[in-house]
Amino acid sequence: MIETASASASVRIPPVAVVAVSLTMIFWSGTVVANRAALESFDGLTAGAFRSMLAGLLALAIARLCRLPFPKTRRDRTLLVVSGWLNFAIWPVILSVGIALANASHAALIMAPLPVTTGLIAAIANRARPKGGWWLGAAIALAGTLVLIAFTQPTGGLTLSQTYLTGDLLIMAGVILCSAGYVAGANLAPAVGSWSSTCHGLAVALLLLVPVMLVLASQTNWSAVTTDSWLSIGWMALFSSLLGYALWFLAMDRAGIARIAVFQFLQPVLSVIAAALVLGEQITVTIVFSGALILLGIWIAQKHAH
Repeated sequence: MIETASASASVRIPPVAVVAVSLTMIFWSGTVVANRAALESFDGLTAGAFRSMLAGLLALAIARLCRLPFPKTRRDRTLLVVSGWLNFAIWPVILSVGIALANASHAALIMAPLPVTTGLIAAIANRARPKGGWWLGAAIALAGTLVLIAFTQPTGGLTLSQTYLTGDLLIMAGVILCSAGYVAGANLAPAVGSWSSTCHGLAVALLLLVPVMLVLASQTNWSAVTTDSWLSIGWMALFSSLLGYALWFLAMDRAGIARIAVFQFLQPVLSVIAAALVLGEQITVTIVFSGALILLGIWIAQKHAH
C-alpha cells in the first residue's frame, strides 16, 4: 500500500496527498502556539492531559462506530500500549509542561530532530548501524539544539535560566520517548492499519489520562477558563491529535513515506513564525542560526538514512 522510495521517485505526488500533508503541517505547526495559549487558563500538566483525553474520547467513539480492528496478538497489544502511552499520553503532557517553563519557539526547534531520534531508535530496535553521514547530520542537529539552549536564554549570554533549562531538557527527553512510541506504532500499523493503530492508541492513552484528569479537575478553576484557552484545547485535541495524524497517514499512503517525510522540515519553521505572529515571541539571529543548524543536520541525517 505504501510505496517505497525507489518506486515513487519518478511519480508526481498526487494532489490529495499534497493537500493532506499541507494541512497536517499547518495543524501540527500550530500545536506549540495553541499549547502556549491554553496556558493562560491551565497549568502545563492539565493542558497536556486534558487535550489528549478529549482526543482519546473522540478516537474511542470513532473506533467503535467504524469497528476498527483491535490488535489480536500479545505482541501487537504490547506495541499498542507502548505507542499509545508514549505518543498520546506522556509526550503531550511533557511537551505542555516544557512549553510552560520555556516558550513555543524553543519547543518547536527542539522538537525538530524527531525524525533523527526516531531513526536512531528504529536502527537500535532493528539492530542496524546508521551510516557515517547519518551520525554527522545528527551531530550537527544536536549542536544546533545546544546553541539554542545555551544562547537564547531570557537572562542573555551563557547565563542559564533554571526554568528555561528545565523546560528545554524536558522537551528533549519527551522527543526521545515520542520517537520510541513512533517506532512501536510503525511496527503495529502493518497488523491493524495506521488509522486503527492511531485511534486505538489514543483510546488506550485514556487509561492514564482519565485518572490524572480526575485529580486535576478539582484543582482547576473551570469558570475562569477563557474562550481562547478553550479554542486552543479544541485545536490540539481535534487538529493536532486526531485529524493531523489521520491526514498524515493518508498522505503517506497515497505518496509514500520517503516523499512525504521531507515536508516535516516545514513544521519547525512554521511553528516559530506562528509563535512570533500570534504570541509575539522574538525571532533573534541566534534562533535563526540554531534553527538552520538543526534543519541542516536533519536533512543530512535523513539523506543518509535510506
